Amino acid sequence: MRFLGRGLLHQRFLQLNRTYETVLQGILKSSFLNIFSRLFGYLKNVAIAVIIGFSFETDAFFMAISLIGLFMIFVDVFDSVGIPNLVKARQESQEYFHKLSALLFTFTTIIAAFVVFLSFILMPLVFKIAVGFKEQEQIQTLKVLYMYLLPYLLFSFFFHHFGAINRSLRRFSVYFMGQLIFSLFNFVFIATGLTVFKDIKVIPVSFSISQGIATLYILLVSKDFLKFDWFIDSKVKQILKQFFYLIFVYGVLHLFVVIDRSFASLLPTKSITALSYGLTVALIPKGILRLENILITPLSEVNASIDKVNFYLKRTFFITLFISVIFYIFSPVFVKVLYGYGAFSHVDYELTSLASKFYSLCIPYMFLWPILYRIFQIKGKLGGIIFTAIISCILNGVLNYFFVVRFDLGLVGICLGTLGAYLSLVLLSYYLLSKEKRNEKLEVSGL
Repeated sequence: MRFLGRGLLHQRFLQLNRTYETVLQGILKSSFLNIFSRLFGYLKNVAIAVIIGFSFETDAFFMAISLIGLFMIFVDVFDSVGIPNLVKARQESQEYFHKLSALLFTFTTIIAAFVVFLSFILMPLVFKIAVGFKEQEQIQTLKVLYMYLLPYLLFSFFFHHFGAINRSLRRFSVYFMGQLIFSLFNFVFIATGLTVFKDIKVIPVSFSISQGIATLYILLVSKDFLKFDWFIDSKVKQILKQFFYLIFVYGVLHLFVVIDRSFASLLPTKSITALSYGLTVALIPKGILRLENILITPLSEVNASIDKVNFYLKRTFFITLFISVIFYIFSPVFVKVLYGYGAFSHVDYELTSLASKFYSLCIPYMFLWPILYRIFQIKGKLGGIIFTAIISCILNGVLNYFFVVRFDLGLVGICLGTLGAYLSLVLLSYYLLSKEKRNEKLEVSGL
């Protein structure tokens, strides 16, 4: 019976491997799915802007979603921890691959329960980040919206866990189909709910329900991996070490957003929402291409060789630099086309156009950073890059303080602070990568 069980496992594993996609297929399929996923994502934002417009309530929602983002750091870590180790386990044997995936499912479940509990009990402390929210009505609205987003946080853990398993098997389109399902339902629920109820609570409720549906889909597709296991070996110890390292590394983008919106809360009403919409427009290219989610698999397969790394980084930089220029020039047009209807006022348009124009300067670095930290994670050398991440977050706060508080540059100052932080993040990370390569050459030469 045991032999028969292993035989069935091996047969099922071979079936899964036959559905794998090449890197080119993955990029094409994921880009196709992401076009529709982002389309529904932007239609969701259009629905908010057109039906209810910008207000202190929309400011409260975007502040709430950014505060939830602090705990989403733990969710995102699974992308980077899981895939390289699962790829190596797959190359070793199908039996170990299944054991490791079951262990990660156990770990996901424990962490999900703990983080959601933590996000609940830390609410009073977390709300202090919104320094500009002084009035009781603002704080109460923020609290209600935050609470409705907790199921969204919980479901996200399991969605990303099974997404990592499928991508490690080169089944990229499964993960991106799940994202499309989330975006589609989120748009439908928000557009319908706001039209009928005109209530801001519709938005976080829609996020939570839609993420639940997307998670159910990816769970059903991945039912072969719905198993618990627990064991400790050298690889598991390495994974646990990487997990705690990557909490800092993965937290960079979330912390940048929280820092930006915290300073935006000091500005007039609508500033947080406009900043959020401006960033959304600037992130359109990254949302469609999602290169880091594809490149992590081929880079893992060659242990992130420097030649392959430079090959991908150079092409990514030059392509995204061109995109950045286009978005800097045409951001006001994009904002007008995407949101310029209904309750979206002229003030909303001016603020959003300003934010999207200057956030567009960050586009190349927004692409490069996720690729760079995945390279360090693949190599298992995250110590130095953690300090790079911490330094960049501190720099972002310092630059925001000077540009916003001292020089009174408003939304432009916040965007420039983010640009400076991203630039330092990418340059310092690549410097560490180059330094490591030089050290490797010296060791080989015996010097």
